[in-house]
Amino acid sequence: MSNLDFDFGSILTVIAGGNGTGKTSMLGIIGHIFKYSNAYYNLFNERFETKYSAVFRFSDTHDVTETYSYQLFFENGTNKNAASRIVTENGRIRHRIDVGGRIRGGGKVSKPVIFLSLKRLLPLAQENERNIKLGLQTLTPELAVEYNEIYNEVFSTTETINPVHTKSSNKNSFSPTTANFDSHGISAGQDNIGHIILALLSFKKLKQDNLNYDGGLLLIDELDATLYPAAQKNLMKVMLRIGREVNLQIVFTTHSSDLLNFLSSKKAAQFKHSTNFVSLSNSLGSVKVQQGFSELENLLADLNHEAVRSIRPKKVNFYFEDYEASCFYKNIINEIDFGCEKSYKNLSISCGTYKTLIDKGFEEFFRSVVVLDGDFKSTFNQTDTNNVVFLPGTLRPENVVKEFLQGLPENDPFWNNPAQYTKRVFLNNINGVSDDREAMKRWFNSEIEFWGQDASNLFLRWKELNSDEAQIVIDRTNAIIKRIIDKFYELSTNN
Repeated sequence: MSNLDFDFGSILTVIAGGNGTGKTSMLGIIGHIFKYSNAYYNLFNERFETKYSAVFRFSDTHDVTETYSYQLFFENGTNKNAASRIVTENGRIRHRIDVGGRIRGGGKVSKPVIFLSLKRLLPLAQENERNIKLGLQTLTPELAVEYNEIYNEVFSTTETINPVHTKSSNKNSFSPTTANFDSHGISAGQDNIGHIILALLSFKKLKQDNLNYDGGLLLIDELDATLYPAAQKNLMKVMLRIGREVNLQIVFTTHSSDLLNFLSSKKAAQFKHSTNFVSLSNSLGSVKVQQGFSELENLLADLNHEAVRSIRPKKVNFYFEDYEASCFYKNIINEIDFGCEKSYKNLSISCGTYKTLIDKGFEEFFRSVVVLDGDFKSTFNQTDTNNVVFLPGTLRPENVVKEFLQGLPENDPFWNNPAQYTKRVFLNNINGVSDDREAMKRWFNSEIEFWGQDASNLFLRWKELNSDEAQIVIDRTNAIIKRIIDKFYELSTNN
């Protein structure tokens, strides 16, 4: 492993890859950079620090001539160097990692850190009964309530959980127990969640106890171990929420295809701007690192030893402000083949809400077409990066219709229809209708029965007489769909 670099997510960092790619070692060297005041202990009754020796060991065979170095860069422009060195003590080879130079304990960054190793998964049944102690400590009522709430959120249950302190030669935690099972009877998954909850609550408590707290770091090896898929997803949501609450960066490793598939799905849009994904792969020999959500599908193929097959999206969603807008738009692009199935969403969302969601990077609207009324053109712009299509004109669709019909001569073919909806009928019905939005909508919906299915006769006639404006909408739509198809692939590793 050499010449690797990656960025942390603002809240979550997912390190994924096959066995032997150095994921756990990565966590160890990250955590070793930090040390916190001895005045504060976490809920495991340990200091907020991580020693690399508690994570991994150097080899006396393969590492006796090798030295290693790495750097962490911080948002404030500073950085911290760390390097290994080899010493001989009492005739034995020892390995040390110096942070910030050879300053004993003084080179580390002051930041609370907790590392959860796989030792948390060791069943109590495999430990000596005489070494297991229960109930030596208790959580405050407030922490016990929050422990209970998080547990039930992760497992989608409504159980009454009593966190019982459990201490053994390998563990010092609070086990989730109920009236039906105690710490000896809990599953590995329940035990795992108990440790993770306690770590999260440790940072919440530290923030309350220390007014100078400015964030922390939680490192979890194999987050998904022993957890079923739904619990993995729920845990991700909990960590994102608490991470935001207490300014906590959470870095974890995983092999879980379920978790990775979830992160790459539309359902995980809330994670995209707070999460970075780091892929480690040794499929071509030496370990390589790739980062970003675009690498998720490639990693899934690598984990399963399969090739990635790219499939163009078969369906593109279309969103509108209201029914009137969808009628106008659908009749403009009718019978146009854009190379995909068109799925029209029956929603009523204002232009302002669409703008807010697009500005905040809501992913769904970057893989869909968003159709906005022409009266919003002065407030929002079509760009090469958003998927907004404006309807023709600078007015609401109802007003565009009103002006169009007012300009049609009495002998125009449109007025020749079985319903005998003539221009005089139109003028009579529009007379006295105020120009406000709600009044115009009521007028539109009271007249539409005379204009054909979804006002098709009306808008197709508009399209015939305004072909240039219609073509602008068609061309813009075509460009957006092409961009969606080129950028958002549906990937499959199935044969």
